[in-house]
Amino acid sequence: MKDKEYIELHLPIGGFDTDALSGILYMAGCMGIQELEDAGEWLVYLPGDWTPEHMGQLLSRLQQVNPDFDPESARFEKLPYRDWNAEWKQYFVPIEAAPGIWVRPPWHPLPEEAGGTEVIIDPQMAFGTGHHETTRLMIQAMQTLPMQGATVLDLGTGSGILAILARKLGAGRVLAVDIDPEAIANARHNAALNQVEDIDFVVGDISVAEGRRFSIILANIEFGVLAGLALHFYQLLEPGGNLLLSGLLKEDVSRLSYIYKQAGLYVADKWVMNEWVAVVCGGEMSFY
Repeated sequence: MKDKEYIELHLPIGGFDTDALSGILYMAGCMGIQELEDAGEWLVYLPGDWTPEHMGQLLSRLQQVNPDFDPESARFEKLPYRDWNAEWKQYFVPIEAAPGIWVRPPWHPLPEEAGGTEVIIDPQMAFGTGHHETTRLMIQAMQTLPMQGATVLDLGTGSGILAILARKLGAGRVLAVDIDPEAIANARHNAALNQVEDIDFVVGDISVAEGRRFSIILANIEFGVLAGLALHFYQLLEPGGNLLLSGLLKEDVSRLSYIYKQAGLYVADKWVMNEWVAVVCGGEMSFY
């Protein structure tokens, strides 16, 4: 088997909100970050199969959130693969992602005082450990939705954390979709760790859900992707259903609200944590 490679991105961080920057990078597929404070840059580790198009899309997104960022100042380099998963496991500890909902790795027990719902996640290279603000916002918002017996679509499932939690909160059937086969393999592994069934894990994009309707749709994906999915979500959402979205910075919400309004979807509620936001949309006008 050919040895794997990874891509090292030398990224100047001047002008960025670093919390927001790290979230954007991890949601884009980043495998790790090394901060070089004296040099004013980060070393960002990306999958070795990224194409120039992937790299260009990432740089465009970074310039969108920081207009002073010069894409020409970033430098990409291919290097031999390192097992980032093994190196950062020591930092993945149990967390109460929302009141009464704990997320832990399989190698670390919950604190004695922990109670409520437990989700076990062995994240490997997939996004979704419960530590990032967008995942925590999604979990907090999910607690407010009518999950009992719901039909759920989890688009961009990553580690499967939201799909697994949906089942534990009482959802009926769940369709969990990701374009990355390794993420789907990891999500299936995590579902087995949690002993949950009735989740269909599928490699693909939103087209695999065509012809079906869902009472709840979950999507923790960055704004650039969400912006192009409004009509798809409108067609997939049952009347009276709830569309829960995150991966959004505060400045993304007004633009997303405008785009989704054109598709017949309206922002009904929102949750905020630091620079990140989650919103619930429905097919009825709200006064938000």
